[in-house]
Amino acid sequence: MVRPRMILFFAMALAAFVAVNCAGGSKDRQGGSKKRASYIPDEIPANLLPTMAVGVDECYVFVRPDGDAPFFGPLGKGENIKKIDAGKSWILVWIPRLRISGWVRKYQIYLIHKEISPKETIPTKYLTILHILKKRVNIRKRASTRARIVYKARQRQEYLLLDEKRSWYQIWVPQVKKKGWVAGRLVVKRYRR
Repeated sequence: MVRPRMILFFAMALAAFVAVNCAGGSKDRQGGSKKRASYIPDEIPANLLPTMAVGVDECYVFVRPDGDAPFFGPLGKGENIKKIDAGKSWILVWIPRLRISGWVRKYQIYLIHKEISPKETIPTKYLTILHILKKRVNIRKRASTRARIVYKARQRQEYLLLDEKRSWYQIWVPQVKKKGWVAGRLVVKRYRR
């Protein structure tokens, strides 16, 4: 009989092996390395992400967007958190007080217009990455094809997801030190965890 510790050891070893072998980028047809253009820092200011507040007396935080998943908490009514990503009825949030992320039910929180401490940062390992799919992609000032272009991204570049609206994603564009919007059909989400 295999012990649970051994299973955990082999699972972690396999995950490390996959991470190391996938981190080197892909090979092109001639066998050379085709490296992704990435502009992702280790941390970003928390104020780049939307601030939300807990609207119920007790808000539990789940490790997955699933009511049967392990959870912790509760967060108290009025506590400020940062929105990282969203699903159908769940929102992935960063909890500044605990410096950890997790999933909460969408109906338990609401958007507010409040900034937290400008010194507060979020490790980017918790954030969703958007991978550019097309050869040239316009990053716009607003979520509209009529909005001014702030940057032209290239295929295989990666950016951090900050927010989303309809079928548009807001990203941080470090090349021009501005936020911008990209049409959802031109990118694919990739999770770092």
